Amino acid sequence: MNEGKRVSARAIIYFEDKIASMYRERDGRTFYTFPGGGREENETEKQCVQREALEEFGLVVKPLKKVYIYESERSIEHFFICEWLAGEFGSGVGEEFQADRNRGVYRPTLIEIEKIPTLPLMPPEVAAAFYEDYLKNGKTLRKGVKRIKGSFKK
Repeated sequence: MNEGKRVSARAIIYFEDKIASMYRERDGRTFYTFPGGGREENETEKQCVQREALEEFGLVVKPLKKVYIYESERSIEHFFICEWLAGEFGSGVGEEFQADRNRGVYRPTLIEIEKIPTLPLMPPEVAAAFYEDYLKNGKTLRKGVKRIKGSFKK
């Protein structure tokens, strides 16, 4: 069932009443994403989320617990609450920031949690689950892992 699907890991990184996100402009769309990306060969999900947070945001993080698994038509994404251990926010030097990459705008951004319902935070199903869990349980979000199916539409 998972054959051919891209496996990625994403971080939920708190900073006071905000979370880290990547502001994106691409193909005429403006949106935000949770930090993270594709898992490399022989890399665990936790190692992936640590590498991606460092590359994209310049942050050393410790994955504390997995809270969501999001499955869409093309990918499976694992979401971890992560502790921000060190690093200067926005100092990442990953491939996203190479001038010749031509994949749109990438800008590390802290977004206020209370504004999440009004922002295009992707994937929207995870953004909604995160916001609901945050209102109910605070920064711990939930016990166990919630499986979320994507809407399978573009």
